[in-house]
Amino acid sequence: MEADKKEFVPKHYSILSDILFFADYFKKEEPMVLVFSIMEILLKSAVPLFGIWLPKLAVDLVEKNASVTQAAAVLGGFVLLMIVFNGASQAVQGGKYHLYNEQRTNVLGMLFLKSLRIRYADVEAGEIKKVYMKARGSTAGGDWSAISMTVSATTDLCINLLSFALYSTVIGFLNFWMLLILIGLSLINYRLRLNHIKKQEAFREENATAWRHFGSVSNAMGNPYGAKDVRIFAMQHWLLQLRDVVIGELTEVQKKYQWTSAYYARIHYALSALRDLGAYAWLLYQASEGKLTAGEFVLYFGAITGFSTFVNGIMNSLSALRGAANDTDYLRAYLELPEEDRASGSRHIDELTLPLSIEFQDVSFSYKRWKEDDVQEEVTEESGSGSEGKCIFNRLNLNIRAGEKIALVGVNGAGKTTLVKLLCGMYDPDGGQILINGIDRNEFPREELYKLFSVVFQETLILPFTVGENLSMDRIERVDEKKAWDCLERAGLGEFFREQNIGIRRYMTKQLMKDGIELSGGQKQRFLLARALYKDAPILVLDEPTAALDPIAESQVYDSYRKYTEGKTAIFISHRLASTRFSDRIVLIEDGRILEQGSHEELIRAAGPYAEMFKLQSSYYSEEKEDGNGSDE
Repeated sequence: MEADKKEFVPKHYSILSDILFFADYFKKEEPMVLVFSIMEILLKSAVPLFGIWLPKLAVDLVEKNASVTQAAAVLGGFVLLMIVFNGASQAVQGGKYHLYNEQRTNVLGMLFLKSLRIRYADVEAGEIKKVYMKARGSTAGGDWSAISMTVSATTDLCINLLSFALYSTVIGFLNFWMLLILIGLSLINYRLRLNHIKKQEAFREENATAWRHFGSVSNAMGNPYGAKDVRIFAMQHWLLQLRDVVIGELTEVQKKYQWTSAYYARIHYALSALRDLGAYAWLLYQASEGKLTAGEFVLYFGAITGFSTFVNGIMNSLSALRGAANDTDYLRAYLELPEEDRASGSRHIDELTLPLSIEFQDVSFSYKRWKEDDVQEEVTEESGSGSEGKCIFNRLNLNIRAGEKIALVGVNGAGKTTLVKLLCGMYDPDGGQILINGIDRNEFPREELYKLFSVVFQETLILPFTVGENLSMDRIERVDEKKAWDCLERAGLGEFFREQNIGIRRYMTKQLMKDGIELSGGQKQRFLLARALYKDAPILVLDEPTAALDPIAESQVYDSYRKYTEGKTAIFISHRLASTRFSDRIVLIEDGRILEQGSHEELIRAAGPYAEMFKLQSSYYSEEKEDGNGSDE
């Protein structure tokens, strides 16, 4: 039931835990970030001390009637030392900045590799997809990304804490009780700031909802594709009313946010004024009583002024770390997902004799759902809806002989693609076995198992690299160009590529190159078929490879199908029953069960579900042809 579905909520880690997590990461991947951070903390903490001691030194020299030469030498040396420290801190910060920002790309790579090590069923799960996208978000946003913010805010926090400690020591020499009062007022201010941050976080979600509503209406009003509907259905007045509603909602949220911010700002300034004015009054009293020299007055005055600056810096750093914590939680949650064992297995595929046979023995499979505690629970057909809540197979038995070409047919949701994913090792059955040449599929290491299959799935994956790299899924210098052209020819793209003067080293898509190749939907399917042929695996699987082709082009692909599957075991999935005659056997699946199987002629003579479906589809194509929408033949 929908009410039972819970969103995946990652474990919430403390700020200290996040800092230690990234410290451990940089220790392994780029230790110089830690070295530079420590240097920056020490150097930047020292620079403010120069700032409060320099005026005291100048006043002391004046009181002692030091000569101009002596004063210039002392002050010049002091300023030079201050410049050296400041310059060194800036250089260290710059060096560290480039190093830790480069690691954002490395983290993206880590997430990608992690996605290949966890179970494919988990990768495909809706909740885990969300975790993956939010984990990727920890690298997005440049300086505002979770990684960059954690590094910079942690460094700033340490600088402010160390400076706070140093300034407290200076003020402690003046009066210990004053120091305690200043710290107490600062802690009150800090507590108020934390409350303000919590209020801001609550408003952030409310504000995001209001902006989503505004964006939806705004997009509807500005979408050129929807202009026809707006005019035909006279939606303009309704959309304008919706606009006024969402603008009012957004304005109300922003008013509450601004009022709350102003409220906390007034309290903050009042406490800061009370703290600073009280401290200054005490300094003036001490000076008037002759208990402070002019130099000491300047020193303590600067220390008290800087004291509040560092308290604010600590709060700002903690606020930034809290802001980065949400994305970091998702990053850590994804990296901590359990991984499948891909290397175990006592058998090897080089033991197998070609062509290969396949057998499903009492195979059962149900989709799973992720719960909040990261533990999967089975979802039955009664307790869920859609593909995430359905028992797909219950004790399925199917035998595919060595070298046989079978066609899996059936309506959407019958379980055809799921069966292929089970065969290829993307999914693990809940029960039963899948045998290859009589050997349990699980006895082969998963990496070796994948080598047995050339699969054309419905989804197209064409990368912004060269034609040869997209065919071979390898570097261009390793591409067998003769084999590549042969595969393009057999997939029906050779002539088109030659006419368009497209070579193996030409880039595909326009993401990287302006003159990149953009293929039509049907051409993309043919290209993926060429990729499958290039791999030349012993089992060829085509999952709706001609869905984007017209009937004539589809027929041409099928006519050559038997030719390029010679010596291979082949599985073909289709909705169009007219395209299955080339197969040795047709298997009709419905609701995860095999209803019928046999050759096309046998199933037509049986006059069962297949024959009925074929008759309905044939009548549809006949009507199309009579209406002039079908083939000219």
